[in-house]
Amino acid sequence: MHLGRGGKFMVTHKAIITTVGSEQFLDLEIEGADLKIPLTKDEPNEIKKVFNELIAHLRKGLFNFQMEEKKDGDLIYQVAKEYIQQLNKELGDVYQALTDYQLLEK
Repeated sequence: MHLGRGGKFMVTHKAIITTVGSEQFLDLEIEGADLKIPLTKDEPNEIKKVFNELIAHLRKGLFNFQMEEKKDGDLIYQVAKEYIQQLNKELGDVYQALTDYQLLEK
């Protein structure tokens, strides 16, 4: 999905909650990569890997994520939705820093 912003278009990627066994993940789908952020267990190294991958994608251009809507959103869904809102803000901040330091790919 593309969102227009002042003549520019921002790509919006899908974020969904997936379950593997008893664990739940926030799945971020971006350009063929399937990035998983653990929601129900503490794995800081996995989260760091995801953020490093996101920064690499940011060098190509700004993007956001949008949660797949659920009418009966449980607590995990509400947490994931808030996580996405915060992530989108952070992506914008990091993109601005990459722009300021001229670290974007041409």
